[in-house]
Amino acid sequence: KPDGCLVQFGGQTAIKLAKHMDEIGLPIYGTPADAIDEAEDRERFDELLERCGIPRPAGRTVFTLDEALQAAQEVGYPVLMRPSYVLGGQNMIVAYNSSDVIEYMGVITKHVDMSHPVLMDKYIYGTECEVDAICDGTDYLVPGIMEQIERTGVHSGDSTSIYPPISISQKVRDTIADYTTKLGLGIGIVGLFNIQFIVDGEDVYIIEVNPRSSRTVPYISKVTGIPIVPLATQIICGHTIRELGYT
Repeated sequence: KPDGCLVQFGGQTAIKLAKHMDEIGLPIYGTPADAIDEAEDRERFDELLERCGIPRPAGRTVFTLDEALQAAQEVGYPVLMRPSYVLGGQNMIVAYNSSDVIEYMGVITKHVDMSHPVLMDKYIYGTECEVDAICDGTDYLVPGIMEQIERTGVHSGDSTSIYPPISISQKVRDTIADYTTKLGLGIGIVGLFNIQFIVDGEDVYIIEVNPRSSRTVPYISKVTGIPIVPLATQIICGHTIRELGYT
């Protein structure tokens, strides 16, 4: 009979359990289950981006091969294909033609629970940037922006990330900070979250928001000297960013 639980430090597995915790009446400390669902559910997330005026690559959600082939035609090749509600980047691929879609849908449907859709997005060849941030419901804190060396669509666990970023302009950095604020407050994040961006020239697009800690949290904590996990834990317990001495 615990007083409550934390799910945002347990990776995607814990995030998937949030709805179950909510259903059995176990309080979730930090970002609530409905807010987690808003970040994870494609249609709800698209509505949020529209409300916030934040662009994302054109995309569709599909469950079957026929839907996938039609969506690819509508969006236009190449398309980035990935299952929803899975560990970030798992079974994520770029399809350049219909035979790729057929092959990859076969792989995805064989290995993934299809109660959740496959996401198909227009593939934009740009620079991928990433932030780990903390939100307390009023303010947000971004220790730094990370820039990936490899092309967009390479999973962050397989790519080389550098900090501070070297190829993006101050305008792009300001846009990333602005979008981070809008998304943290718009979703209702309390504690840690992770956002992946595509930068194409001066345009910034959202790939996804993970309402949890990510694999890059330890690295960005060490290189910036900002102890993100202890700070996020304090915020989950009711403190504020300002109260803890950060702006």
